[in-house]
Amino acid sequence: MTEPVDIALQPAGEDDIPAMAALWAEAFPEKPVERRDRELREGLVFGDLSDCWTVRSEGRIAGALRTYRLTMNLWGRQLPTMGLAGVAVAPDFRRRGIGRRMCVEALRLARERGDVLCALYPFRTAFYRELGFVLAGELHRYRFAPAELAMYPGWDRVVRAPETGKGEARDIYGRVARSTNGLLERTERMWSFVDRVGTYLYLHRNPRGVPTGYVVVRGRGGSPERSRLRVVELMAEDREAYLGLLGWLSVQRDQWGRILYDALPGEYFHRRLSHPRTAASNMTRGLWFHSASILRGPMFRILDLGQVLSPAGTGVEPPRGMPLDWHEPLQVRDPQLPENQGRWEDGERVEAALSTAGNGALSIGEVTTLFFEGRLPGQTPPSDSWTPNLGLRDIRLFDEF
Repeated sequence: MTEPVDIALQPAGEDDIPAMAALWAEAFPEKPVERRDRELREGLVFGDLSDCWTVRSEGRIAGALRTYRLTMNLWGRQLPTMGLAGVAVAPDFRRRGIGRRMCVEALRLARERGDVLCALYPFRTAFYRELGFVLAGELHRYRFAPAELAMYPGWDRVVRAPETGKGEARDIYGRVARSTNGLLERTERMWSFVDRVGTYLYLHRNPRGVPTGYVVVRGRGGSPERSRLRVVELMAEDREAYLGLLGWLSVQRDQWGRILYDALPGEYFHRRLSHPRTAASNMTRGLWFHSASILRGPMFRILDLGQVLSPAGTGVEPPRGMPLDWHEPLQVRDPQLPENQGRWEDGERVEAALSTAGNGALSIGEVTTLFFEGRLPGQTPPSDSWTPNLGLRDIRLFDEF
């Protein structure tokens, strides 16, 4: 069988559940088919069966994917975002371009339903880069002994969350999310990670008793040298809460030999460690030492360029030193979504065709990068009341779908 398969994404139904569960279990073996089947029937963390799509050929499912309906906080706005996940092609239908064509069709469907952005976690970045996606955001993973972190004031106001503590954490997250770049609006199901066995939630309360931060941790036992406490998530509304939570991590030296913490680059976390060298690491470059590992994951893409640009005179001013003449109209290349392609002026597309020279045209990936960095000339600016949480403008997407 070498004929190309016609791509027509179809909404999945209950009759498709067994075949989809088998396909995803084979493509992503970390979950058995029985669990995949149960999740599809009972509901997924980020959506349900209505978010699932299939491609059929010769009477059976040749591929499937999920298009979650998410809302992302970015530059003071809440943008409808499609979470693209579970892209899988049956082994005997691979290398025929089915996966790529499924993704392009999903992008079109998402744009038509009103999504402005698309986010995903790639199985291979090169594949999605060809579809206009770009990596954005990074985390610096530190492994350190708790005593290397100072016992900052406020550590004694961090307490185990009561039964109602999950609701308080949700409220904190909601307030923090609106002042960050990349965090999603969460549903109740999206908080299920807190309920996992061995996961613990601790709240920070300010001197007035108001909860202003939280930390979610999981531990792995062993000898004092090998035991590890992992910080799953840390949210703080202000510097006082942030330092108090870090101080609480330092206090855990009585039980844990190592702490694993994924910091945003803007935290400059190495400055908070007495000796920011990764334990048991070897010399890597002369007298240099290993301090942290860089983690990358999410990729993003603009689906509707018109929704991120502002009318004349209200957009972000062009940054100095850019290689292009930003006084000229913005020219964009987007072969997957032609609605974005062409010449843009004052937040509107004035011409669908690119100039014959094409020297100043940006790919949609380059446009997306500038937008996420807050440097896309003409993009809608944050309101005057928007202040980034803890002064951090880093992209952070913690939910994994």
